[in-house]
Amino acid sequence: MRLAFKARRQAMSEAECKERAKSLCERIMSSEVYQNAQTIMAYLAMPKEANLDSLIEQALAAGKKVYVPVCISKTEMVAAELISLDAVSVGVLRIRIPQEPYNCIAPTDLDLILVPGVAFDIAGGRMGMGAGYYDRFLAEVATERCVGVAWDIQVVSESIPMDVHDKRLGALITDARSLQFF
Repeated sequence: MRLAFKARRQAMSEAECKERAKSLCERIMSSEVYQNAQTIMAYLAMPKEANLDSLIEQALAAGKKVYVPVCISKTEMVAAELISLDAVSVGVLRIRIPQEPYNCIAPTDLDLILVPGVAFDIAGGRMGMGAGYYDRFLAEVATERCVGVAWDIQVVSESIPMDVHDKRLGALITDARSLQFF
């Protein structure tokens, strides 16, 4: 299932990704949870992944604190503050990360965490890349602060297989719709 959804995302054109990103970011920024948040964890997208760069720029311009994930070991991820999209370097798997030294925040101190994934279901289930970084990071975070972010083609109506340690999300926002689960 994971490979099929990765292939579906990779089949999208760059132009389609750019157009969908505009709709996605507008939908997130118009949400109440985003508007009320002062500390936001976003992510710096990989190619063809749901891109949040315009949301990040607008959040920073509005005075919100923005954090992004940085994997610091094979099992641990931290939320490092992002000052600017220009103040990044390229990390593991060619993912953009903030330049060191990192100013980190505890997961429970974030008002909103925008969570990427490979596939999502319409009941708050999420399939990640398979390493469990987000599930461990989100373990103590209130569900309503965790919002899945994806292209609408990554959403399925049947339940995604989940283990006991997998974190359910409070909402899902795509380029075409918003779903709330709490």
